[in-house]
Amino acid sequence: MNGYKLIVLDLDGTLLDSNKEITDKDRKAIDLLKNMGILVTIATGRHPSNSSKYVYELGITTPIIACNGALIRDVRNGTTLRMKEVDSDVALKVINYCKQKQLDFLVYTSDAIYYSDNSERIKAIQAYNDSVSQELRVPLYRMKSLDISQQSIIKILVRSNEYQVFEKLEEHVKKDGRLTIVKSESDLIDIMTKGVSKGDGLEFLAKHLDIDLRYTVAFGDNHNDMSMLEVAGLSIAMGNAEEELKEIADYITVSNDESGVSHAVYKYILKGNGEV
Repeated sequence: MNGYKLIVLDLDGTLLDSNKEITDKDRKAIDLLKNMGILVTIATGRHPSNSSKYVYELGITTPIIACNGALIRDVRNGTTLRMKEVDSDVALKVINYCKQKQLDFLVYTSDAIYYSDNSERIKAIQAYNDSVSQELRVPLYRMKSLDISQQSIIKILVRSNEYQVFEKLEEHVKKDGRLTIVKSESDLIDIMTKGVSKGDGLEFLAKHLDIDLRYTVAFGDNHNDMSMLEVAGLSIAMGNAEEELKEIADYITVSNDESGVSHAVYKYILKGNGEV
């Protein structure tokens, strides 16, 4: 098994299938890892509150990497291990740009998500809220109630299918060098403070857990997973992953709809000791 001690899983497009569910095969493989004493956690662009359902479903007790590494939190007790905020003046600049261009966007604070009046993306989070109990729901508020001077802004999410929007954000809001901009899905653009990445989050978490990076495994499918796959001891790209990820990964498994996590656990981590 090469002594792997920590498995880190992206959520959307990796651990979750197209229905935003965890397959029985993947659940069984994760249970097996945990029973062997291997730590399993999540690394996601999502807000911690928007990930808690899966933390409890899988019995994860390790802190998760949320907001692409900007927020590392123990979901079960609410303890924040690390938080990297966007400078308030930069956040205001991005928000004003999004309003001016009438973009569909969300603002993530440490405890809630704020959404623009024209947001379609918020419907996915509302659907998540409808699927969980009250205590696991994401606190949602309209953008007009956001007071930037009083809130810690962790991430700004822009939804657009137009690649020009990504280029224009890079051009207009990133030019002073204080932001990180990365695509997390084909139509989602994540904006965080400079230096934030899942890779940086994994390095922090591994150090916190006193685990050498050589004994970590990372799974991912999109551009925001690249940094994590680059620093992990073993990197696995999903069959449905972006080509750039497949090029840098140690192995490529089958897709998220084919229980790709389970397939890779047995084939590459446990080296055939179990079912595929």
